[in-house]
Amino acid sequence: MKKHSNLKNLALAAGLLFTLTACDLDTEPTTSLSANGIFSSTENAEKVLTGAWYNLQESFYTYRDPGWSTIDLTCDAMGSDVVVNTRYGYANMYALTATYAHEYYVNRVSWELGYETINNANGVIANIDNASGSQADINRIKGQALALRGFIYTHFAATHSFAIDKDPNAVCVPIYTEPTDEGTALTGKAASSVSEVYAQAISDLEEALALIPESYSRSAKWKIDRQVVLGLLSRVTLYARQWQKAADYSAQLLALNPYIMTEEEWRSGFNLIDNNEWIWGHPQTTDQQNCAYHFHYLDTTTEGIYYHNFNVDPFFWEKYDDGDFRKSLIHWGLVPGSDQATNTELYLRNEKFKIRSFEGEDGVGDYVMLRTSEIYLINAEANARLGNTSQALASLNAIRSARGAKVAVEGDDLVEETLLERRRELWGEGLALIDIIRNQKSVERKDWGMQEVDYAYTDEDGNVQHRQIPGQGHRFLNFPDGTPYAPNSKYYLFRIPTSEEDTNANLYSVYPKLDIY
Repeated sequence: MKKHSNLKNLALAAGLLFTLTACDLDTEPTTSLSANGIFSSTENAEKVLTGAWYNLQESFYTYRDPGWSTIDLTCDAMGSDVVVNTRYGYANMYALTATYAHEYYVNRVSWELGYETINNANGVIANIDNASGSQADINRIKGQALALRGFIYTHFAATHSFAIDKDPNAVCVPIYTEPTDEGTALTGKAASSVSEVYAQAISDLEEALALIPESYSRSAKWKIDRQVVLGLLSRVTLYARQWQKAADYSAQLLALNPYIMTEEEWRSGFNLIDNNEWIWGHPQTTDQQNCAYHFHYLDTTTEGIYYHNFNVDPFFWEKYDDGDFRKSLIHWGLVPGSDQATNTELYLRNEKFKIRSFEGEDGVGDYVMLRTSEIYLINAEANARLGNTSQALASLNAIRSARGAKVAVEGDDLVEETLLERRRELWGEGLALIDIIRNQKSVERKDWGMQEVDYAYTDEDGNVQHRQIPGQGHRFLNFPDGTPYAPNSKYYLFRIPTSEEDTNANLYSVYPKLDIY
């Protein structure tokens, strides 16, 4: 029998990751644990979760993939509304050639980090009941491990298969609920269906919600509390088209935290986890900043940023209402710090993401993973699909009113209005590709045609100068094989790596490999 090649030895992984303490991710280690002591106490078990989180967020494969934020960057680059420039980084994702290639690095990041996290969570779930410590701590830690596992299975279901209503029995990925290690004689498991993977994610998260006490007050926003679990349940039940559950869970969360960030907070640059709207995220410090490298792609207005990759489609910019302050943050700009009299790299730059501090090659900015605006939009979409017009309007317009946009009215197609609002509100937050897949939509890109823009700047003498410069729009307007963009394309899905297909003889033994491959 062949051992599953992509699940790390839990004891080895945990031993390596115990350079962290259970308190704060940026704290220097005070002790280390042997493999035999990993689950002897709730304190030690919690360090496994801390290590699993650190591994997920701070594993730095190359400059192109700074931990799990790689997945979010990929999902937006493959969508409709981001124009990736001609510099390095995410060009393959933008061209939709990356995930289709089995061994391209983003598939490895997804697969390896995903299953390493699942395996560490499985270790906690399997052993925590025998750890010394209070029952309350045992329940909470088990709940947090279940929630983390559910988060990863949500990702797999949403990106490795088409929408659940297209074919609920389509092959997805294997489900592992027990820990494995290098000594485990294990034949790889068969891949489960997309319905089964969604069901596992929902089950994990619902059990987590029952286990994590309402009284639990976390010490940092990267830790999983009931708000995080409710948010993840709102998201996964929406993806699985369980509209009533999505409406109910999102309503429960908004009852706990209805906060919507102000214009001033928005303009601060989406870089500070202390924002009251952020439900879940990953903090960065000057000593721990691997994940913050994603700002080199999202930040297009700070001088010294390396790539300035993620710019705005000019046609999408037009979809913002006049008066919407989000629109005022999008403007034509050259490479920050370049010679404005000669540079010609003119893109629509979005000031939404600005690195918090930047010196040389070091930059710090926190990573947002879940915020209440998404929950309002989940509530709006779920209620619109249920026919609950008044509630759908209330949730959708809570966001539009806060942004200075035109409010929706009865008679509008509230599902489509909400999907468009998700694109405007959540631009750059990693949900574009998932929305395309789950709604059986198509990438939408039109040829801007290098139309000239009247670009004004102030020269060194204080005089306003004007240049006519071709503005940059989308460069890729078809699938890699030359066919027009369409729903349910093989180019949208993440792939199971070839190494897994080669070593796991059981992979497609229950559900066959998709015939599109």
